[in-house]
Amino acid sequence: MCLNTCGYEEGILSTASLAMGWGGPHKIGDYLSSVAHSPWKRPPERAGVYVVSEKLWQDVPTEADKILYVGQAAYLRYQIGRLLCDLLGFTGDNPSSEEAYQHKGGHSVWTHYCLPRQIEPAKLYLGWCSECLCVACAEARLLEIMSTSLRRVKICGKHRPVLDLWQNCCHLIPTTPNLNSNGPAREKFKP
Repeated sequence: MCLNTCGYEEGILSTASLAMGWGGPHKIGDYLSSVAHSPWKRPPERAGVYVVSEKLWQDVPTEADKILYVGQAAYLRYQIGRLLCDLLGFTGDNPSSEEAYQHKGGHSVWTHYCLPRQIEPAKLYLGWCSECLCVACAEARLLEIMSTSLRRVKICGKHRPVLDLWQNCCHLIPTTPNLNSNGPAREKFKP
């Protein structure tokens, strides 16, 4: 068995951001053109958060990466599939409450971001994390740094203030009070 630097069996997770438990970021067009050759790159069938951004990011998405959508799901693979369907334009052209779509976020980014700016969705980036200690906290932190007017506000019912994104996605439990930062407050934690 070949293990990578994070102790995961080789071929199970994508190579980007392994230390953080993130899959991706993947340029959507490149990702879709290699799924059959690399089925292990698909999102896991478990809970987590997912992000669509305009820019490539490292380790953890930041405000500078122009996050366009953030969501959480009980089954990432299924929910990201629904997102991609609408994000890639397989949805109606009439934005109305009667319109059929599978994923409100995918539909919204397609209709209100990609079409008006003529940005091809295949050039956007997709990433997910299923290794969070608290998915609600990860989603809340990501929503705080989202760059579009599609921003939602969520809070975690268990943690006040919400857990730091970096620590949360690394399975690190803070030993000092959470400083409400999105940055890498890495010096004080316990594994």
